Amino acid sequence: MVRHPSFACLLLGLLTLVGGCAGVERPTASFAAMDVADITPRGFTMNVDVDVHNPNAVALPLADADYSLSIGGANVIESTKVHPDARIPANGTGRVTIPVPVTFEHLLSASKGIRQGGGKVGYGFDAGLNFDTGLPIIGVQRVPIRHEGTLDVRELLTRNWGTILSSPAAKELAQQVLGGMFKL
Repeated sequence: MVRHPSFACLLLGLLTLVGGCAGVERPTASFAAMDVADITPRGFTMNVDVDVHNPNAVALPLADADYSLSIGGANVIESTKVHPDARIPANGTGRVTIPVPVTFEHLLSASKGIRQGGGKVGYGFDAGLNFDTGLPIIGVQRVPIRHEGTLDVRELLTRNWGTILSSPAAKELAQQVLGGMFKL
């Protein structure tokens, strides 16, 4: 026998909420593409596109994303947060772009690997997309994503001579990567 009706209502409400939460599924994410953009004397942006599938009956807003980036085995960016504006539709798929700013100093830290790869270097991208479920008990759901790819630094440098000439770090990188093709 329940003596306090307000306690019974609270208990019933919590059970209903927990029962409803059991139907919330974690979204899934897969790598779609990476392109290099916004090349400046300081560096460039690696735009990493991720396709996210939401199996739930409600849209999920992206609260934020965290990522780390390694280039040529060197950890160049660790645990950085960004706030891409995205909302994944209910029972649908949406694309999230994570902008990753990379400096020429980052590439200099991996210059040995770039030289060994003939101007191409492997990169590792680890991220987590944090979706706000709007439910206090579940809170934020983190969806991890990992991708390994190749960055063509030789092409990046040879197609952007104006940028290289106005950046000491890019000049040094070009000399190390392009060698005899590029004289300071």
